[in-house]
Amino acid sequence: MSIHDSRSRGADNMAEVAEFLLGGQSFGINGSKIKQLVPFDGITVTKPPYNHPSISGVFVFRGQTVPLIELSSYLNITDIGQTERRVVVVTEFNEMTTAFVADLVNRIHRKAWAEFKPMDTYLASKAPQILGSITIEDREILVLDFEQIVGEIFPATVSNYDASAFADKPKLESREDAVVFFAEDSFIIRTQLSKVLGSIGYTKLQAFENGGTCLEAVRKLKKEADDAGQSIIDRLQLVVTDIEMPQMDGMVLCRTIKGEIDPKLPVLMFSSLINEQVAKKCREAGADAWVSKPQTDKLMALIDQLALGEEPVAAEA
Repeated sequence: MSIHDSRSRGADNMAEVAEFLLGGQSFGINGSKIKQLVPFDGITVTKPPYNHPSISGVFVFRGQTVPLIELSSYLNITDIGQTERRVVVVTEFNEMTTAFVADLVNRIHRKAWAEFKPMDTYLASKAPQILGSITIEDREILVLDFEQIVGEIFPATVSNYDASAFADKPKLESREDAVVFFAEDSFIIRTQLSKVLGSIGYTKLQAFENGGTCLEAVRKLKKEADDAGQSIIDRLQLVVTDIEMPQMDGMVLCRTIKGEIDPKLPVLMFSSLINEQVAKKCREAGADAWVSKPQTDKLMALIDQLALGEEPVAAEA
């Protein structure tokens, strides 16, 4: 069973959420991350070369060896479905193909990002693998952060930054003066990249959990700048944003900044799903540049270019 490609649809502030069951609980994954569904009994699983307890094995998919994640093990769910009902969900994001096992894939729901309810801040710190929830037909669907899950198992999918490669390069002093806003719903990516960017001098970086809270902060700075007779760019040099986020996605955030705040305020899109279609949507939204996760080195070069006026880096696609 194939999933229709919906990677260009994030631009209209809508998301396709695939609902699946584990132990009788409904969970959700962004449909744009799904590559294909295959019957569990249609694959041959072999013992993995990985040590992580949530990796049950590997199997061959389209000539590629793919790790199989047991979500029931990762989420400590003991009441799992019968093997004959189980399905393997093959995903592709952050330049990696992985798969997980579900009891059953129920259906795909198309919902507005504004309908997603983010996790409470305290609960999110205790359960970062859950992005939030959405209510459909009186069912509460917990939307999982697969970037968090896969990132814990394979850290290279979060960041490919090699600190040793930059050890001999001087820090740009201007980074310490640059104010950069970073909107990212994945806890692990938000935390890791904030740490990396802070380590190279971006000490005034502010991170936000979604596009809505980021826009509120931008509007507040805009008002302060207006009251002081300044431009917003005097107080904020760059907005870096993920595309798919609860409350407000990055495409809407970008269009709002360019249309309402200031078209000269640079916006950089940072997503796990950059392809030719998505790049076109980024361009139409007015984004100044875009880059795929986990290309952290390229991200930092683009931040230097847009926030500090350093030598330009070519955008993807």
